[in-house]
Amino acid sequence: MDNKDVFNKESFALLLEKAKGNRSINQYANETRVSAAHISRFLREMIDAPPTPETISKLAAEAYNEVTYQDLMIAAGHLAEQYNDDDMEAREDSVGQEKASIIKDSPINHRNEIIFLEKKFIQIILADLYNKSFAWSIEKSEKLRNGGRGFYMPDMTVNIDYDGYKKWYFEFKAISNDRNFMSTMLFQHLYGTIAMSELLPTDKFTIVVNSEKAYEALLNRPPVSLRANLYIMLINLDKGEVIKEEQLCKY
Repeated sequence: MDNKDVFNKESFALLLEKAKGNRSINQYANETRVSAAHISRFLREMIDAPPTPETISKLAAEAYNEVTYQDLMIAAGHLAEQYNDDDMEAREDSVGQEKASIIKDSPINHRNEIIFLEKKFIQIILADLYNKSFAWSIEKSEKLRNGGRGFYMPDMTVNIDYDGYKKWYFEFKAISNDRNFMSTMLFQHLYGTIAMSELLPTDKFTIVVNSEKAYEALLNRPPVSLRANLYIMLINLDKGEVIKEEQLCKY
């Protein structure tokens, strides 16, 4: 389908004006890193083709007046204005409760949220380490050789001397919405990455999640032939603590 056929220039211009709010075009352009001239032309309905999803993501990330990524995507013709039952339920939630799916939210906003969550992961894990009886030290995350195809870098690396382990690698999988959790695709890819990495018998590798659903999904479907001391850890972001950790497979 040609987006030009469904691009509503007038609706998009009105939404963009609302998203801009009381800021000048130049100020909005500086904040979104989208050309001021480009924004101006859309506001004056001078462009026949819709902006790309990437541009819309930038515009939505700094939008005022509750203009959403999805609103702009629909006006641009990139999304059809239709919802399933879960979507309708999400739209009926209170304004202060975010339950929209990833496609409804700006990819930039989603990425920023994941970065924020991963910082909390680090704080919780460090607090837990301070209560451990063994010696440990944080190491700048080193790259693991990855099957001759380059390198893979875990999110956090800790030097330890405990239970036969010398290195403790952490991989954070922050989940902002259980509805969007796709365990099979996400973790099969991660298992493949780990399988191609050069891990030692003295290495411990822990996948950290903040979702009970994700934790149980991984625990119930561990890798069968992975040569790694692999663990799954559940943390509670609200309580700021590690809840539990279990081993998925041994080296």
